[in-house]
Amino acid sequence: MPTRKQKRREAKSKRHEYEFVYLDDEGNEVEAPEEGAAPEKRRNGAKPVAKKTAPATRSRRTPQPPSWQRAARRAVILGAVVFVLFGMLNKSHNYAGAAVAALIYTVLFIPFTYFLDRFAYRRFQLRDQSKK
Repeated sequence: MPTRKQKRREAKSKRHEYEFVYLDDEGNEVEAPEEGAAPEKRRNGAKPVAKKTAPATRSRRTPQPPSWQRAARRAVILGAVVFVLFGMLNKSHNYAGAAVAALIYTVLFIPFTYFLDRFAYRRFQLRDQSKK
């Protein structure tokens, strides 16, 4: 049974597209052999070498401009998670206290995520301008 590392490597090899490079005895690149042609016999019994080149760099997702609406949606999700966690972890099951804590975290999280999105968007714009 393959290990996790072997499974990850196998999955990675299936995700990326590779190009085969054929080398002659001296290490020079040569054209790929014909599909129907018989493979060249080696005197020492070694098999022909086919190396994989690095995959092309993938483009990153472009961040969207910051918006208060998106920040509020994320904060509501966080508030629900905080309410559930505080409600479950509180031994006396004081749901009113959990609701107050969730509301405080939600209100504080809205500007935090907005400014974080704005920072990421500005960094992307600066990096994009420097490439041009």
